[in-house]
Amino acid sequence: MEKKVVLKKRIKLFSILLLLVVILLVYLLIKVLLGIRIKNIFILNNNYLKDDYIIEKAKLTDYPSYFKNFSFTIENRLEDDVFIKSANVSKSFFGVINIEVEENKALFYKENDGKYVLEDKSEVDSLPYQKSLTRIVNYIPDTIYDNFIKKYSLLDDDIKSKISQVKYDPSEYDEARFMLYMTDGNYVYATLTKFDSVNYYNEIYPTLGNKKGILYLDSGNHFQEIE
Repeated sequence: MEKKVVLKKRIKLFSILLLLVVILLVYLLIKVLLGIRIKNIFILNNNYLKDDYIIEKAKLTDYPSYFKNFSFTIENRLEDDVFIKSANVSKSFFGVINIEVEENKALFYKENDGKYVLEDKSEVDSLPYQKSLTRIVNYIPDTIYDNFIKKYSLLDDDIKSKISQVKYDPSEYDEARFMLYMTDGNYVYATLTKFDSVNYYNEIYPTLGNKKGILYLDSGNHFQEIE
């Protein structure tokens, strides 16, 4: 009977020691894993934001622990930045982080209040990159402004780059008319209901024969040369 008691005590002691060993091994394994640092960060789909900017906003500048920084945590950090619409973060083996972003790009600069307007209508005082932007030279009424942003954002990027300035210039018959000053020296009148016609400027320009003047896209499609 006494032998059985001693045997049970030994088994119990062995079980406790085995459990302690397992706990110690798990602890050491977790410590080793948490000590593995991020080795490479690949940034995808950024056209204006620099890699360093995105890495800084993701709080990965010092290449911290690979396992302590969850993908969703990094995504939340990036999406808190006004210049990033969305982020998708994935992890590969050997400490590799892949970050794909969708930028909230700047649309234009408003001269009346010194604000840069982004695609989601956010307004900021400065940009983290250099970009030539169309300048809005006067105030646009609130009743017109939101629709203007929508229509302007739908223009081709190449066309936007050729619009130097935009002036809100309503007429007696059209409260949604704008005058666009192009980088080539021509003027274009366009109304919001036909604003997409500005996308055809590259096709229209060669037909002007190097003449400078005013292209009326708000009413018909005719050109008035300026002597």
